[in-house]
Amino acid sequence: MNIKKNLSKAAKNRGFLLAIFFFVWYNKEDVSGALFLYGGLKMYIDCVKNSGKPYLRVAESYSIKENGIRKNRKRTIRNIGPLSRFDDGKPDFLKRLKQSFKEGRPIIDGLSDLLENKPISRRVVIEFDREAEDDCMSEPKNIGYFLLDGLYDALGIYDVLNKHKSMTKIEYDLNGLAKLLVFGRVLCPDSKVETFRERNRYAFDVASSDSLIEVYRALDCLNEKSEAIQKRMNHKIANRIGRNTEVCFYDVTNYYFEIEQNDEDILDKDGNVIQKGLRKKGVSKEKKSEPIVQMGLFIDDNGIPIAYRLFPGNDTDQTTLRPALKKSIDTMQFGKVIIVADGGLNNGKNIAHILKEGNGYILSKSTKKSSKNVRKWILDEEGYEWNEKKTFKAKSMIRERTVEDEDGNKMTFKEKLICYWSKKHYDREVKENEKFIEYLNSVIANPDKLKDKPRKIEKFLDKMEVDRETGEVLDTHTHLSLKMDKIREYMDLMGYYTIMTSETEKTDREIINKYHGLSRIEDSFRIIKSDLEGRPVYVQTPEHINAHFLICFIALTMIRLIQYKVLKFQGKDTLNEDGWDAGITAERIKKALNSFQADALPGGYYRLTKPSEDLQLILDSLGIHADLKLPTISELRQLKYSFDKASVM
Repeated sequence: MNIKKNLSKAAKNRGFLLAIFFFVWYNKEDVSGALFLYGGLKMYIDCVKNSGKPYLRVAESYSIKENGIRKNRKRTIRNIGPLSRFDDGKPDFLKRLKQSFKEGRPIIDGLSDLLENKPISRRVVIEFDREAEDDCMSEPKNIGYFLLDGLYDALGIYDVLNKHKSMTKIEYDLNGLAKLLVFGRVLCPDSKVETFRERNRYAFDVASSDSLIEVYRALDCLNEKSEAIQKRMNHKIANRIGRNTEVCFYDVTNYYFEIEQNDEDILDKDGNVIQKGLRKKGVSKEKKSEPIVQMGLFIDDNGIPIAYRLFPGNDTDQTTLRPALKKSIDTMQFGKVIIVADGGLNNGKNIAHILKEGNGYILSKSTKKSSKNVRKWILDEEGYEWNEKKTFKAKSMIRERTVEDEDGNKMTFKEKLICYWSKKHYDREVKENEKFIEYLNSVIANPDKLKDKPRKIEKFLDKMEVDRETGEVLDTHTHLSLKMDKIREYMDLMGYYTIMTSETEKTDREIINKYHGLSRIEDSFRIIKSDLEGRPVYVQTPEHINAHFLICFIALTMIRLIQYKVLKFQGKDTLNEDGWDAGITAERIKKALNSFQADALPGGYYRLTKPSEDLQLILDSLGIHADLKLPTISELRQLKYSFDKASVM
């Protein structure tokens, strides 16, 4: 029996040698020299650190000879998991594990299959003709998406869609198409059609689909599972890195469409609106005349997105907050959350809803729209505390406030009102209003200019309808006078800001600093609109529009998670004065991931591009080590697997 086994092994070895001979002969023009050495079992247990924690893996050693220099390498055969999961608590566990594996009887279940079916391992030493290395066999393929692929799975999106696919008997590659759309949005934003056409830009097929129709079917599914995906993403982020929801920022922006007409409302038989059309003409942030859609976005105190909601374009900002809270924040197990928003969302019903849910608020209020008593208090110097440079001052007071909820019920509670003045804000405001102030001064000097008044000045005008001396009825369009007290107050209030908050126990500076974090959400909108090219929106149906913004939301979350890891790696705060730009910008991430490519070389090998400085920073931040210079197709797949399992969150 043993003789038969030995003969069988010898035959296999001869067959393998013949295969190698023909491989080298066939590729003799591309391989300047090759030496194949047989040894014993080269697989072994390896322990590596990932984010400071020891992880176990099965590795295999090999070497490559480049320019006459032999370099020892190792490849990962299988990731086992964290050491702490398997340690039996007895002395020298790692040493015993390595020895047991070497002896062919591993003390960890699930590793025996590697030993039972493993062919005789070999060390391969190959010397490449470096001049021939530039002769690539195809266009370079993007492998930077490996990182995004790992994030996609880590966020739980794959699980949600895979479950949906199994329950609905979907036959097409739902997850693959979703990945294709998300990766394309991050790396090369374009239309859905063009993203599908360019699906071969990646090293391996992201989606196994050849039908554009299936792309739009996938959009329908993404719309249907939007709520579930957002909740799953939040669950995964909370478990992996923790959700910092002491405060939650909310803001609204809009996106325009390349159409002329509004979407029609859906009515019942009595003419009542059942569902409002989504694309409606409203107040556009970009001063566009085309129909728009409103997007409300929540982010946490680290600047990482929590949820988004879409609203018809003609909805006001104030009306979006309560529905957004009900569908997102109110349904998530965050504990108490302090909602931070600007003055456009500050009204009684919103505040009542926030307080009823056991949450708090930090909301700005326009000083110029405040009551007469509040404006008087603002301009009164008593109570202000200045900084040393005399560039900032602040004061506050506690007051009672009464509001009505949606049902008309009144609530009375204590509220802190904070007022602060900043020279930085004052200088900016003066510059922004320079022309208007110049016009006001010119009107004061020459009242005849009131005939060509802009609408903005109307609140500063006193229309004389009756001559106070004669009682004669006057033409109000020609008999105008300036309200000088209003003008003086307007100019005096420049640089002043007021904040209302339920958090009466927090210091004024704490509240002001938290409110300034609202700029992070403005930066998120900028990324969606510019880096991710979320506008204009070309899809038409409400389902596809929502799916489009879900894709943008996922892409934004991925970018923020990478930025978060980079900042943590650098030992920086996510809410420092420079924001995300203190680490790495979205644009730099995009360029870095696009620069990471693989060229197919003769002989079945690949050449990886040398990581750029930014790419190396990203890889280091995530604990990823990509040191394979000439990997085979299997090693390239293993590299992708290592990205999938890396500490991306």
